[in-house]
Amino acid sequence: MINRKPAQESFREHILLLREFVRAPLSTATIAPSSRHLAHRMALSVDLEKAGSVVELGPGTGALTSELLRRLRHDARFLAVELNPVLAADWQRQFPRHQMAVGSVADLRQICSQHQIGNVDCIVSALPWPSFPSELQESGLEEVVDVLRPGGQMVTFGYHVGMLMPSGRNFVRLIEQKFRRVERLKWVWRNLPPAYILRCTK
Repeated sequence: MINRKPAQESFREHILLLREFVRAPLSTATIAPSSRHLAHRMALSVDLEKAGSVVELGPGTGALTSELLRRLRHDARFLAVELNPVLAADWQRQFPRHQMAVGSVADLRQICSQHQIGNVDCIVSALPWPSFPSELQESGLEEVVDVLRPGGQMVTFGYHVGMLMPSGRNFVRLIEQKFRRVERLKWVWRNLPPAYILRCTK
């Protein structure tokens, strides 16, 4: 079952994300939250029911968070990491019982250590990897691989246009270098723009 947020809350999140995009377009990189259909498919792409520790990167307005939390074990550790402090504060308002760290994926090892999280079973990322400079792609993926346990997975998504850009092709090249297996899953057409999911296994 796919959760549907109340129309008023959904509208508020769209306005918040649009405002943050105008203020900081490079770090926000989107003008609309991920659709509930994309969130549902991403949550189903990894075995959350067996995960002991899960990190969500770039949760934004929490479009994906609800889908993740309702599939987690009751004793699983969950940490969200968001660079934008305005979005982080809004996320914390929605999910007051869960941990949020304001910071960059480039500091993920330190962030996990500060929250007493060792090896991570699963990382779910909504980060706009193709919009990152190559140095941040490299350092961010190094941090992701470092905190994942052997066999752990990162699931993320991409847009066709973004992956055709030089920075998008560089991101694909890097994940193929750093992960043992990279799977491109089916398209999610009910998203703006349509997106596909990448599942990367360490």
